[in-house]
Amino acid sequence: MRKHADEIVTRMTVDLDNLIHNYEVVRRYVSPARLYAVVKSEAYGHGAVPVARALAGSGCRSFAVAAVDEGIQLRRAGIEGDILMMGATLPVQFGAMARKDITPVLPDLQRMQAWAKQAQKSQKRLPYHIKVDVGLGRMGFMPRAGKQAAEEAETLRENLHLVGIGSHLSHPSGSEEKNRTEQRRFERFCAPFEKRFPHIRRHLAASQAAARFEGMHYEMVRIGGLLYGFEHIKPSPVPLRAVMSLKTAVAQVKTLPSGWNIGYGEQHPVTEPTRVALLPLGWTDGLTSFHIGSTRLLVRGQPCTLVGVCTDFSMLDVSHLSEVQTGDEVVLVGCQGDRRITPIKLGQGAGISTGQLLGKLSIRVPRLYLSDGECVEELSVLNYQ
Repeated sequence: MRKHADEIVTRMTVDLDNLIHNYEVVRRYVSPARLYAVVKSEAYGHGAVPVARALAGSGCRSFAVAAVDEGIQLRRAGIEGDILMMGATLPVQFGAMARKDITPVLPDLQRMQAWAKQAQKSQKRLPYHIKVDVGLGRMGFMPRAGKQAAEEAETLRENLHLVGIGSHLSHPSGSEEKNRTEQRRFERFCAPFEKRFPHIRRHLAASQAAARFEGMHYEMVRIGGLLYGFEHIKPSPVPLRAVMSLKTAVAQVKTLPSGWNIGYGEQHPVTEPTRVALLPLGWTDGLTSFHIGSTRLLVRGQPCTLVGVCTDFSMLDVSHLSEVQTGDEVVLVGCQGDRRITPIKLGQGAGISTGQLLGKLSIRVPRLYLSDGECVEELSVLNYQ
Protein backbone atom coordinates (compact mmCIF):
# COMPACT_ATOMS: atom_id res chain seq x y z
CA MET A 1 0.00 0.00 0.00
CA ARG A 2 1.34 3.42 -0.93
CA LYS A 3 2.36 5.74 1.87
CA HIS A 4 1.00 8.81 0.08
CA ALA A 5 -2.61 8.18 -0.95
CA ASP A 6 -2.90 11.79 -2.10
CA GLU A 7 -0.74 10.81 -5.08
CA ILE A 8 -3.65 8.76 -6.44
CA VAL A 9 -5.80 10.96 -8.71
CA THR A 10 -8.51 8.57 -9.94
CA ARG A 11 -9.64 6.28 -7.13
CA MET A 12 -12.40 4.11 -5.79
CA THR A 13 -12.85 4.01 -2.04
CA VAL A 14 -14.57 1.04 -0.40
CA ASP A 15 -15.88 1.54 3.13
CA LEU A 16 -15.52 -1.86 4.78
CA ASP A 17 -17.45 -0.74 7.87
CA ASN A 18 -20.47 0.13 5.72
CA LEU A 19 -20.12 -3.16 3.84
CA ILE A 20 -20.24 -5.09 7.12
CA HIS A 21 -23.19 -3.00 8.32
CA ASN A 22 -25.11 -3.88 5.14
CA TYR A 23 -24.24 -7.56 5.53
CA GLU A 24 -25.53 -7.63 9.08
CA VAL A 25 -28.84 -5.83 8.41
CA VAL A 26 -29.56 -7.90 5.29
CA ARG A 27 -28.62 -11.14 7.06
CA ARG A 28 -31.12 -10.37 9.82
CA TYR A 29 -33.75 -9.32 7.28
CA VAL A 30 -33.62 -12.58 5.30
CA SER A 31 -33.21 -14.85 8.34
CA PRO A 32 -33.74 -17.78 8.73
CA ALA A 33 -32.74 -18.08 5.08
CA ARG A 34 -29.02 -18.54 4.54
CA LEU A 35 -27.27 -15.57 2.90
CA TYR A 36 -24.74 -16.26 0.15
CA ALA A 37 -22.58 -13.18 -0.47
CA VAL A 38 -22.19 -12.65 -4.22
CA VAL A 39 -18.61 -11.62 -4.99
CA LYS A 40 -18.56 -12.41 -8.71
CA SER A 41 -17.06 -9.95 -11.20
CA GLU A 42 -14.55 -8.75 -8.58
CA ALA A 43 -17.42 -8.17 -6.14
CA TYR A 44 -19.09 -5.90 -8.70
CA GLY A 45 -15.84 -4.01 -9.14
CA HIS A 46 -15.22 -3.52 -5.41
CA GLY A 47 -12.48 -6.19 -5.25
CA ALA A 48 -13.43 -9.78 -4.51
CA VAL A 49 -10.65 -10.74 -2.11
CA PRO A 50 -10.72 -7.68 0.20
CA VAL A 51 -14.53 -7.80 0.26
CA ALA A 52 -14.67 -11.55 0.94
CA ARG A 53 -12.07 -11.25 3.69
CA ALA A 54 -14.01 -8.46 5.38
CA LEU A 55 -17.25 -10.45 5.19
CA ALA A 56 -15.55 -13.63 6.42
CA GLY A 57 -14.22 -11.65 9.36
CA SER A 58 -17.82 -10.80 10.21
CA GLY A 59 -18.95 -14.41 10.13
CA CYS A 60 -19.95 -14.94 6.49
CA ARG A 61 -19.25 -18.54 5.45
CA SER A 62 -21.09 -18.69 2.12
CA PHE A 63 -19.95 -17.00 -1.09
CA ALA A 64 -21.08 -17.10 -4.71
CA VAL A 65 -19.01 -16.57 -7.86
CA ALA A 66 -19.65 -16.92 -11.59
CA ALA A 67 -16.36 -18.36 -12.88
CA VAL A 68 -14.24 -21.24 -11.66
CA ASP A 69 -11.13 -19.06 -11.45
CA GLU A 70 -13.02 -16.65 -9.21
CA GLY A 71 -13.59 -19.49 -6.78
CA ILE A 72 -9.95 -20.56 -6.94
CA GLN A 73 -8.93 -16.94 -6.33
CA LEU A 74 -10.91 -16.94 -3.07
CA ARG A 75 -9.40 -20.25 -1.94
CA ARG A 76 -5.88 -18.98 -2.63
CA ALA A 77 -6.72 -15.93 -0.53
CA GLY A 78 -7.61 -18.21 2.39
CA ILE A 79 -11.40 -17.92 2.15
CA GLU A 80 -13.07 -20.93 3.78
CA GLY A 81 -16.68 -22.11 3.85
CA ASP A 82 -18.99 -22.68 0.89
CA ILE A 83 -18.10 -21.30 -2.53
CA LEU A 84 -20.97 -21.70 -4.97
CA MET A 85 -20.07 -21.51 -8.67
CA MET A 86 -23.23 -20.09 -10.25
CA GLY A 87 -21.91 -19.86 -13.81
CA ALA A 88 -21.67 -22.41 -16.59
CA THR A 89 -19.14 -25.20 -16.11
CA LEU A 90 -17.82 -27.96 -18.36
CA PRO A 91 -16.57 -31.37 -17.20
CA VAL A 92 -12.99 -30.38 -18.04
CA GLN A 93 -13.20 -27.97 -15.08
CA PHE A 94 -14.59 -30.46 -12.58
CA GLY A 95 -11.23 -31.75 -11.39
CA ALA A 96 -10.09 -28.29 -10.28
CA MET A 97 -13.45 -27.62 -8.65
CA ALA A 98 -13.33 -30.86 -6.67
CA ARG A 99 -9.76 -30.17 -5.51
CA LYS A 100 -10.63 -26.64 -4.38
CA ASP A 101 -13.98 -27.60 -2.85
CA ILE A 102 -16.02 -25.38 -5.17
CA THR A 103 -19.67 -26.37 -5.55
CA PRO A 104 -21.20 -26.27 -9.04
CA VAL A 105 -24.71 -25.38 -10.12
CA LEU A 106 -25.61 -28.03 -12.70
CA PRO A 107 -28.07 -27.37 -15.57
CA ASP A 108 -28.75 -30.80 -17.06
CA LEU A 109 -28.58 -34.56 -16.58
CA GLN A 110 -25.34 -34.87 -18.50
CA ARG A 111 -23.55 -32.45 -16.17
CA MET A 112 -24.95 -34.24 -13.12
CA GLN A 113 -23.61 -37.54 -14.43
CA ALA A 114 -20.22 -36.02 -15.23
CA TRP A 115 -19.99 -34.54 -11.70
CA ALA A 116 -20.81 -38.00 -10.29
CA LYS A 117 -17.94 -39.48 -12.32
CA GLN A 118 -15.67 -36.81 -10.87
CA ALA A 119 -16.80 -37.82 -7.38
CA GLN A 120 -15.81 -41.41 -8.08
CA LYS A 121 -12.47 -40.25 -9.43
CA SER A 122 -11.91 -38.00 -6.40
CA GLN A 123 -13.06 -40.75 -4.05
CA LYS A 124 -15.34 -38.44 -2.12
CA ARG A 125 -19.01 -37.48 -2.15
CA LEU A 126 -19.34 -34.11 -3.84
CA PRO A 127 -21.94 -31.38 -3.23
CA TYR A 128 -23.89 -29.64 -5.99
CA HIS A 129 -26.91 -27.49 -6.75
CA ILE A 130 -29.37 -27.85 -9.62
CA LYS A 131 -30.36 -24.91 -11.82
CA VAL A 132 -33.82 -24.41 -13.35
CA ASP A 133 -34.72 -21.82 -15.98
CA VAL A 134 -38.01 -20.15 -15.01
CA GLY A 135 -38.09 -17.50 -17.73
CA LEU A 136 -34.66 -15.98 -18.26
CA GLY A 137 -33.85 -18.23 -21.20
CA ARG A 138 -30.47 -18.91 -19.69
CA MET A 139 -28.84 -21.88 -17.97
CA GLY A 140 -30.86 -24.67 -16.41
CA PHE A 141 -33.50 -27.39 -16.69
CA MET A 142 -36.92 -26.41 -17.97
CA PRO A 143 -39.58 -26.35 -15.21
CA ARG A 144 -41.38 -29.45 -16.51
CA ALA A 145 -38.22 -31.55 -16.02
CA GLY A 146 -38.40 -31.59 -12.21
CA LYS A 147 -39.45 -35.23 -11.90
CA GLN A 148 -36.74 -36.43 -14.26
CA ALA A 149 -34.07 -34.39 -12.46
CA ALA A 150 -35.21 -35.64 -9.04
CA GLU A 151 -35.06 -39.26 -10.19
CA GLU A 152 -31.54 -38.75 -11.54
CA ALA A 153 -30.47 -37.05 -8.30
CA GLU A 154 -31.78 -40.07 -6.39
CA THR A 155 -29.80 -42.41 -8.64
CA LEU A 156 -26.60 -40.40 -8.07
CA ARG A 157 -27.07 -40.00 -4.32
CA GLU A 158 -24.28 -42.43 -3.45
CA ASN A 159 -21.68 -40.18 -5.09
CA LEU A 160 -23.31 -36.76 -4.89
CA HIS A 161 -24.89 -34.62 -2.18
CA LEU A 162 -27.68 -32.39 -3.49
CA VAL A 163 -27.48 -29.15 -1.51
CA GLY A 164 -29.93 -26.90 -3.30
CA ILE A 165 -32.06 -25.92 -6.27
CA GLY A 166 -31.78 -22.41 -7.65
CA SER A 167 -33.08 -20.09 -10.32
CA HIS A 168 -33.12 -16.40 -11.20
CA LEU A 169 -36.10 -14.21 -12.00
CA SER A 170 -36.02 -12.62 -15.44
CA HIS A 171 -37.37 -9.22 -14.35
CA PRO A 172 -37.49 -8.84 -10.55
CA SER A 173 -38.44 -5.17 -10.84
CA GLY A 174 -41.22 -5.99 -13.31
CA SER A 175 -44.88 -6.77 -12.71
CA GLU A 176 -45.83 -8.86 -9.70
CA GLU A 177 -47.88 -11.11 -11.96
CA LYS A 178 -44.84 -12.03 -14.08
CA ASN A 179 -42.69 -12.66 -11.02
CA ARG A 180 -45.35 -14.83 -9.38
CA THR A 181 -45.65 -16.83 -12.60
CA GLU A 182 -41.94 -17.55 -12.54
CA GLN A 183 -42.12 -18.38 -8.84
CA ARG A 184 -44.80 -20.98 -9.57
CA ARG A 185 -42.60 -22.49 -12.28
CA PHE A 186 -39.79 -22.74 -9.74
CA GLU A 187 -41.98 -24.42 -7.16
CA ARG A 188 -43.33 -26.79 -9.81
CA PHE A 189 -39.78 -27.94 -10.56
CA CYS A 190 -38.90 -28.30 -6.87
CA ALA A 191 -42.00 -30.27 -5.90
CA PRO A 192 -40.72 -33.76 -6.91
CA PHE A 193 -37.65 -33.26 -4.69
CA GLU A 194 -39.55 -32.54 -1.46
CA LYS A 195 -39.92 -36.12 -0.22
CA ARG A 196 -36.63 -37.45 -1.59
CA PHE A 197 -34.52 -34.46 -0.47
CA PRO A 198 -36.38 -32.71 2.38
CA HIS A 199 -33.36 -30.63 3.49
CA ILE A 200 -32.40 -28.98 0.20
CA ARG A 201 -32.02 -25.22 0.04
CA ARG A 202 -34.27 -23.55 -2.51
CA HIS A 203 -33.01 -20.20 -3.79
CA LEU A 204 -34.80 -17.95 -6.22
CA ALA A 205 -34.16 -14.44 -4.91
CA ALA A 206 -31.16 -12.25 -5.57
CA SER A 207 -30.98 -8.72 -4.13
CA GLN A 208 -33.93 -7.10 -5.91
CA ALA A 209 -36.30 -10.01 -5.34
CA ALA A 210 -35.12 -10.42 -1.74
CA ALA A 211 -35.94 -6.76 -1.05
CA ARG A 212 -39.29 -6.88 -2.84
CA PHE A 213 -40.70 -10.34 -2.15
CA GLU A 214 -40.19 -11.78 1.34
CA GLY A 215 -42.07 -14.89 0.26
CA MET A 216 -39.24 -15.72 -2.14
CA HIS A 217 -36.53 -16.02 0.50
CA TYR A 218 -37.06 -19.78 0.93
CA GLU A 219 -34.04 -21.44 2.60
CA MET A 220 -31.36 -19.37 0.86
CA VAL A 221 -30.85 -16.02 -0.89
CA ARG A 222 -28.01 -14.76 -3.08
CA ILE A 223 -27.16 -11.17 -2.14
CA GLY A 224 -24.90 -8.90 -4.13
CA GLY A 225 -26.28 -5.41 -4.72
CA LEU A 226 -27.72 -4.97 -1.23
CA LEU A 227 -24.32 -5.72 0.31
CA TYR A 228 -22.81 -2.89 -1.71
CA GLY A 229 -25.54 -0.43 -0.77
CA PHE A 230 -27.50 -0.48 -4.03
CA GLU A 231 -31.06 0.58 -3.26
CA HIS A 232 -32.86 -1.12 -6.14
CA ILE A 233 -36.16 -0.87 -4.25
CA LYS A 234 -37.26 2.38 -2.60
CA PRO A 235 -37.91 2.66 0.20
CA SER A 236 -35.38 -0.01 1.04
CA PRO A 237 -36.65 -2.61 3.55
CA VAL A 238 -33.33 -2.29 5.40
CA PRO A 239 -31.16 0.75 6.25
CA LEU A 240 -28.34 0.46 3.73
CA ARG A 241 -25.15 2.50 3.71
CA ALA A 242 -23.14 3.56 0.67
CA VAL A 243 -20.02 1.41 0.32
CA MET A 244 -18.09 2.86 -2.60
CA SER A 245 -17.15 6.20 -4.09
CA LEU A 246 -15.45 6.91 -7.42
CA LYS A 247 -13.61 10.18 -7.87
CA THR A 248 -11.02 11.80 -10.11
CA ALA A 249 -9.67 15.31 -10.74
CA VAL A 250 -9.70 17.88 -13.52
CA ALA A 251 -6.55 17.46 -15.65
CA GLN A 252 -6.97 20.47 -17.95
CA VAL A 253 -9.46 23.28 -18.64
CA LYS A 254 -9.81 25.09 -21.96
CA THR A 255 -12.37 26.86 -24.12
CA LEU A 256 -13.30 25.33 -27.47
CA PRO A 257 -14.64 27.55 -30.27
CA SER A 258 -17.85 27.06 -32.19
CA GLY A 259 -17.35 24.57 -35.02
CA TRP A 260 -14.98 22.38 -32.98
CA ASN A 261 -15.79 18.78 -32.06
CA ILE A 262 -15.33 16.74 -28.89
CA GLY A 263 -14.42 13.05 -28.92
CA TYR A 264 -13.95 10.37 -31.55
CA GLY A 265 -16.34 10.42 -34.48
CA GLU A 266 -17.56 13.90 -33.58
CA GLN A 267 -19.33 12.66 -30.46
CA HIS A 268 -20.32 16.18 -29.49
CA PRO A 269 -20.29 19.07 -32.00
CA VAL A 270 -19.48 22.45 -30.41
CA THR A 271 -22.10 25.00 -31.51
CA GLU A 272 -20.96 27.85 -29.26
CA PRO A 273 -17.80 28.61 -27.25
CA THR A 274 -17.65 25.89 -24.60
CA ARG A 275 -15.42 25.59 -21.54
CA VAL A 276 -14.35 21.96 -21.23
CA ALA A 277 -12.68 20.11 -18.36
CA LEU A 278 -10.57 17.08 -19.26
CA LEU A 279 -10.74 14.04 -16.94
CA PRO A 280 -8.08 11.27 -16.78
CA LEU A 281 -10.47 8.32 -17.10
CA GLY A 282 -12.65 6.84 -19.82
CA TRP A 283 -14.07 3.66 -21.33
CA THR A 284 -11.54 1.50 -19.49
CA ASP A 285 -12.65 2.97 -16.19
CA GLY A 286 -16.40 2.36 -16.36
CA LEU A 287 -17.76 5.09 -18.60
CA THR A 288 -19.32 4.45 -22.02
CA SER A 289 -20.30 6.45 -25.08
CA PHE A 290 -23.90 6.10 -23.91
CA HIS A 291 -23.09 8.38 -20.98
CA ILE A 292 -22.43 11.28 -23.34
CA GLY A 293 -25.04 14.05 -23.08
CA SER A 294 -27.15 12.24 -20.48
CA THR A 295 -24.80 11.97 -17.51
CA ARG A 296 -23.80 14.69 -15.06
CA LEU A 297 -20.84 14.52 -12.73
CA LEU A 298 -20.14 16.79 -9.77
CA VAL A 299 -17.54 19.57 -9.82
CA ARG A 300 -17.47 22.19 -7.07
CA GLY A 301 -20.80 20.82 -5.89
CA GLN A 302 -22.52 21.41 -9.24
CA PRO A 303 -23.64 18.94 -11.93
CA CYS A 304 -21.67 19.12 -15.19
CA THR A 305 -22.64 17.31 -18.38
CA LEU A 306 -20.36 14.66 -19.86
CA VAL A 307 -19.76 15.62 -23.51
CA GLY A 308 -17.04 13.17 -24.57
CA VAL A 309 -15.58 9.78 -23.64
CA CYS A 310 -12.45 8.09 -25.03
CA THR A 311 -10.49 5.08 -23.85
CA ASP A 312 -8.48 7.02 -21.30
CA PHE A 313 -10.10 10.48 -21.19
CA SER A 314 -13.47 12.13 -20.68
CA MET A 315 -14.64 15.68 -21.19
CA LEU A 316 -17.09 17.74 -19.14
CA ASP A 317 -18.91 20.92 -20.09
CA VAL A 318 -18.07 23.39 -17.29
CA SER A 319 -19.13 26.54 -19.13
CA HIS A 320 -21.40 27.51 -16.24
CA LEU A 321 -18.56 27.28 -13.70
CA SER A 322 -15.92 29.91 -14.46
CA GLU A 323 -13.89 29.06 -11.35
CA VAL A 324 -13.17 25.40 -12.27
CA GLN A 325 -9.44 24.74 -12.50
CA THR A 326 -6.91 21.93 -12.85
CA GLY A 327 -6.87 19.69 -9.77
CA ASP A 328 -10.51 20.21 -8.80
CA GLU A 329 -12.22 17.08 -7.48
CA VAL A 330 -14.73 15.38 -9.79
CA VAL A 331 -17.27 12.93 -8.34
CA LEU A 332 -18.68 10.10 -10.46
CA VAL A 333 -20.09 8.18 -7.48
CA GLY A 334 -20.36 9.67 -4.03
CA CYS A 335 -21.12 12.99 -2.38
CA GLN A 336 -19.99 16.54 -2.97
CA GLY A 337 -21.66 19.33 -1.06
CA ASP A 338 -25.30 18.43 -0.63
CA ARG A 339 -25.47 16.39 -3.86
CA ARG A 340 -24.97 12.67 -4.29
CA ILE A 341 -24.52 10.33 -7.25
CA THR A 342 -25.19 6.63 -6.64
CA PRO A 343 -23.82 3.75 -8.72
CA ILE A 344 -27.39 3.11 -9.87
CA LYS A 345 -27.76 6.71 -11.07
CA LEU A 346 -24.44 6.64 -12.92
CA GLY A 347 -25.51 3.45 -14.68
CA GLN A 348 -28.92 4.86 -15.53
CA GLY A 349 -27.21 7.74 -17.33
CA ALA A 350 -26.07 5.21 -19.93
CA GLY A 351 -29.12 2.96 -19.75
CA ILE A 352 -27.13 0.13 -18.17
CA SER A 353 -27.33 -1.78 -14.91
CA THR A 354 -25.02 -1.25 -11.97
CA GLY A 355 -23.46 -4.65 -12.67
CA GLN A 356 -22.71 -3.67 -16.26
CA LEU A 357 -21.20 -0.39 -15.08
CA LEU A 358 -18.95 -1.64 -12.29
CA GLY A 359 -18.12 -4.96 -13.93
CA LYS A 360 -16.11 -3.13 -16.59
CA LEU A 361 -14.23 -0.83 -14.23
CA SER A 362 -10.61 -1.84 -14.71
CA ILE A 363 -8.14 -2.61 -11.97
CA ARG A 364 -6.02 0.39 -13.03
CA VAL A 365 -8.45 2.45 -10.94
CA PRO A 366 -6.98 1.88 -7.45
CA ARG A 367 -9.37 0.57 -4.81
CA LEU A 368 -8.64 2.02 -1.36
CA TYR A 369 -10.23 0.13 1.54
CA LEU A 370 -11.28 2.14 4.57
CA SER A 371 -11.92 0.99 8.14
CA ASP A 372 -12.61 3.51 10.89
CA GLY A 373 -11.90 6.19 8.30
CA GLU A 374 -8.35 4.96 7.68
CA CYS A 375 -7.00 3.30 4.54
CA VAL A 376 -6.07 -0.26 5.50
CA GLU A 377 -5.50 -1.85 2.09
CA GLU A 378 -5.03 -1.01 -1.57
CA LEU A 379 -5.86 -3.04 -4.66
CA SER A 380 -4.36 -1.74 -7.91
CA VAL A 381 -2.10 -2.65 -10.82
CA LEU A 382 0.82 -2.07 -8.47
CA ASN A 383 -0.08 -5.00 -6.21
CA TYR A 384 -2.59 -7.09 -8.20
CA GLN A 385 -1.42 -10.69 -8.49
